[in-house]
Amino acid sequence: MGFHGTTFERPEFNRMISDIEVQRINMVITKDLSRLGRDYIKTGYYIENYFPEKGVRYVSILDGVDTFLDSTNNDVTPFKAIINDMYAKDISKKIKGVLKEKELKGEYLGSFAPYGYKKSSNYKNRLEIDENVSYIVKRIFELYSTGNGFQKIATILDNDNIKTPSQYMNMSYQRETWNPKSIRAILINEAYIGNTVQNKCVSISYKIKKKRKKTPEEYIRVENTHEAIVSKELFYKVQEIIKSKKTVSTTKHDLLFKGLMFCHNCGRKSRVCYRGKKEKIGYIDCSLARGKDKKCKTANYNYNKFEEKTLNAIRDICRVYCDKNALKEIYEKCKNNYNNMIDKEKSNLRDIVERIEKVLKKLEKLYRDNLNEIITDEEYHRYSREFIEERETLKRQQKIIQDKIKLIMEKQESSKNDDEVDKTIKEFLKLENPSKKILYELIDRIELDEYKNIYIYFNFSELNVINQI
Repeated sequence: MGFHGTTFERPEFNRMISDIEVQRINMVITKDLSRLGRDYIKTGYYIENYFPEKGVRYVSILDGVDTFLDSTNNDVTPFKAIINDMYAKDISKKIKGVLKEKELKGEYLGSFAPYGYKKSSNYKNRLEIDENVSYIVKRIFELYSTGNGFQKIATILDNDNIKTPSQYMNMSYQRETWNPKSIRAILINEAYIGNTVQNKCVSISYKIKKKRKKTPEEYIRVENTHEAIVSKELFYKVQEIIKSKKTVSTTKHDLLFKGLMFCHNCGRKSRVCYRGKKEKIGYIDCSLARGKDKKCKTANYNYNKFEEKTLNAIRDICRVYCDKNALKEIYEKCKNNYNNMIDKEKSNLRDIVERIEKVLKKLEKLYRDNLNEIITDEEYHRYSREFIEERETLKRQQKIIQDKIKLIMEKQESSKNDDEVDKTIKEFLKLENPSKKILYELIDRIELDEYKNIYIYFNFSELNVINQI
């Protein structure tokens, strides 16, 4: 049970072969050829080569095949095997088609709901929030957004005796600890902002179980299919932090600006190099500034000097911000930056709309050509399928851009209310040694260039403030 005829890696089939090898079996009988297998190449091998070599008689009752008799039915065996193979291929295509249609509708087809959700009892293939653990998912996102790494979050959850996802689903009855990989998997899962993302891998062949991973562009992504657990703003903030930390080396030093430093020239994450066996903190550089090619010309920075002077620069900027007379100028510049971002995305949106209109015109022309018998029905269905898939892809891109514009506009509105910003800045100015948490709230990223200039990008104003070291 649970195995199909396209594979010969079936437990009972392998047991039969083992018995043949030790001469316990001299005859194999099946109802028809498809019961032996639906892979015509391997089926032919067993009937034409393997069974005769081992002195085994093969009989297929309904097909009238008997390898010990000289019958014309034996001659058509290869053709029947091909037909069985084609049938299996056709069934595979139909099943994939049905599943893809459900995925395009946003139906959740996973065996288990993501941690924080459960399968709806009222609506088939729909997710709903599991109130018992959804608060833990929120907590994981909040912890990471304030400077805690995967391992630290795992340790915090373990210390609080929070059950792991497998323990919660009663898939493990032993005491388990949270894994940093599990934390990362939760943080990058779009299910938590209400999206259903599927079709991430594809079978190499209907005969082979091995799968090939698809690129993110090939995923089927349907938005707003269920209630979100975290806000989109928090989710995308976390994605930016994860992306920024991809090239960070794991060290024992928990640096204050770790995860915030970037190369101004190439955009890559800057790294801190260490000296000696004791790993004394050395200097900051870009990975492309090393090696024979030296594709990046970023200069080296002494990290300790960088930290001291950057903190002083941030304090100076925050004091200026607290000067209410300077707020008008800050807001005007901030407004211009947001407007430029919105204009750019609207331009991208217009391009997408134009491309959708072009695809629709192609579909209309294709339909007319089919009516006028310029192309065959087969050609029409093949080309129209391609155009429809292209249109669906463009519509998804259109929705992503529309959401991005909405987020920018929301951020623009929220930036006008400076009460929370004032509170954060005042807290920062009071602290002699600020924490990573408060720095992550203030700073989006810090860039360094080849002339030892520092570019500080704040979360609250989108201003590019330059301070030369």
